[in-house]
Amino acid sequence: MLTLSPKTKTPWERPQQIASRLARDGHTILYLQGPLYLDALSRIINGGNLFLRKKITSQLSAVNMFLPPFRGKLKFVSDGLQVPIFKLYLSFLRFKPDVAIFYGIEYIPLLRALRSVGTKILYDCVDEVSSFSNVTDVAKVLREEKDLAINSSIVVVTSQALRQKLSKLNSNCFYLPNGADVPHFLEATRASEKIPEIEHLKHPIIGYIGAIDNAPTPRARWFDVDLVCKLAELHPEYSVLIVGPVGHGLEKFRRHPNITSVGFKKYEVVPKYLAYMDVCLIPFKINKLTLAVNPIKLYEYLAAGKPVVSTALPEVCNNASEFVYVGKNEEDFIRKVEEAVDEAKKPEYEAIVARRMRFAEDNSWDKRVDIFERLLRQTMQSH
Repeated sequence: MLTLSPKTKTPWERPQQIASRLARDGHTILYLQGPLYLDALSRIINGGNLFLRKKITSQLSAVNMFLPPFRGKLKFVSDGLQVPIFKLYLSFLRFKPDVAIFYGIEYIPLLRALRSVGTKILYDCVDEVSSFSNVTDVAKVLREEKDLAINSSIVVVTSQALRQKLSKLNSNCFYLPNGADVPHFLEATRASEKIPEIEHLKHPIIGYIGAIDNAPTPRARWFDVDLVCKLAELHPEYSVLIVGPVGHGLEKFRRHPNITSVGFKKYEVVPKYLAYMDVCLIPFKINKLTLAVNPIKLYEYLAAGKPVVSTALPEVCNNASEFVYVGKNEEDFIRKVEEAVDEAKKPEYEAIVARRMRFAEDNSWDKRVDIFERLLRQTMQSH
């Protein structure tokens, strides 16, 4: 089985969660990420591994595909070499995939090469690909995604908005939202280790875990920096904690002494930071990108039993409004944070926390992968 995924700043998202569990269940997975536009000589000097293969378990290997670093008008050279280099990789690694799982259109040039050797295609669509800030030709991106969807045996989507779009291109389209690594985030309920860089923060601590996008224009951004700053301004008694890389808004955050940004943290230690938080935020703008987003952090926050305040994202409203405070506008969002802060005073507080954690358990990655595995078998049996 071949997993094709672009590089991301966040190291442990849906592709990794699914691939690691499929490998655990006995599937042989070659996880191909990249491609890398680097100097081959530097790679040889830095370890002699041109193929950059890392064996994670007996069933799971991760590989970065090297492509020559041609840019601008010469980029067609790199594009043209993608297929022969990919075939060289498979030959060198002695790997013939029965199914290739695509997580985006970056590997579209490999589509026909894979189909020509009998590899089935599964497109696991996690975002509205045409809405990212780096997209300069929307029509081209949509054409490529259409090509991928039509040539896939099965399409899996994380939101109803994506299902509505892609089911028109492929009738074998299945809705499978994101989930939580429940045991991992359950550690937030037991963590007692002190973290010096945030130990000084006063409670209540209102937290956000995740990347803040680095889109160059406000229109393309999904994180509402102004909303978080407004919350900090109106409630100086709150500590606002941002855990994750900040692509924009850092200067605005620094104007508020009660906002603390600690940058990227490894996945392994994230529950320790989550343990400090009294309320967790999903402060996303409502735009074309977020209308199709099913936020992983929703399930991760709830796995720890934390009160969650979100903007009115469709996937949150439709799936978890019973467990999440949803702010319909800026004023309502801040009011919902206030309610969430006071939640611990309620006599039924422990029951509320238990319901959240049961919801997360019902939406765990283990249960998601059980369904994904059935879809994979269906893919392999398709003609």
